[in-house]
Order: sequence, then structure tokens, then C-alpha cells
Amino acid sequence: MEAKDANVIADQLNAIYEPLEMKACQLLYGLHHRIFDPKLSYYSGHYRRAANGEYTRDSFPIPVVEVPGFCDVEINLDSVTVTAKLRRDEALVLSYEKLLKYEFEAYGVREYTHDFYTAGMTIEQFKENIRRSKEKEIGFTFRLEFEIDGERIYEFAKLLRREGFYY
Repeated sequence: MEAKDANVIADQLNAIYEPLEMKACQLLYGLHHRIFDPKLSYYSGHYRRAANGEYTRDSFPIPVVEVPGFCDVEINLDSVTVTAKLRRDEALVLSYEKLLKYEFEAYGVREYTHDFYTAGMTIEQFKENIRRSKEKEIGFTFRLEFEIDGERIYEFAKLLRREGFYY
């Protein structure tokens, strides 16, 4: 690759990553309170649901604000996702009333491509999927808008903590 081409590619990458980095710093600052001790990292190898509904692996790194013990906050190109887990027994008794206003998916922790809950399902279908599984933990990914600010992510993380989620 020629130096000129490398500079063009670097400029394109900077245009993509600068907003992600700015959002990560904003959310890191918002989560930095006495109950949380967040850390910023970058991870590649994330899986996302492609337009065709299938999971696809991305090789490029994204910023991730780790909130040790509670959740990971992933800054994606078009959204912010929060990943956390619940123990099977807790997932079966939780009412989900406070969480239904958020778009989320639930899946097996060991078999993460096994969906337990996606948009359009009822909570009873979700709980029945858990009962039929052998999973000991249920993974959750909450999809939030990219524009979420530090205060709102802090309040969301506190909600997950109160409801028994961990990571």
C-alpha cells in the first residue's frame, strides 16, 4: 500500500472513530460515581445481528466502557448497547415491567446464538424458553440510542443493578 493510500484510509478511520471515542468518554464520565468504577477498553470480535437476522462477527475494535461487576457498555457505529446477565432463577421471577420500555434481546450465555427473547415475543414466551433450556445464566443486550448521555446511562446502570443484573 502506498503512503498516500494509507493516509486516506487513516483519515476515513479517524472520521469513524472520533465520534465513538467522544461518546465513550462521555459515558465513562457519566458512569464514574461512587458505586461504579468504569474503565475504557477497545474490543474486536463482537457479534451483531446482520440485516438478514444472522449473527456476524466484526473484526474492527469498538470502545467498551466496562463497569466491573455490573455491565459492559459498547459504543457501536449506530447505537450504544449494554450487556449484562441474570442468574436463571432470577430471570424467571423478574417482572420486566421496568425493562420493557427498552429494546433488548436475551440469549444463552453458553449458547449465545440461542435467542430466548427478541422483539415481538411475550415475557411468558421468554420465560418458557428459559425453562426449556439448561442455561444457568441468561445474557441480555439492551440497545440504546447513540445520543444517550452520561446521566441517562448512569441511571440505566443503576436500574440494572437494582434488578439484580451483573457481569
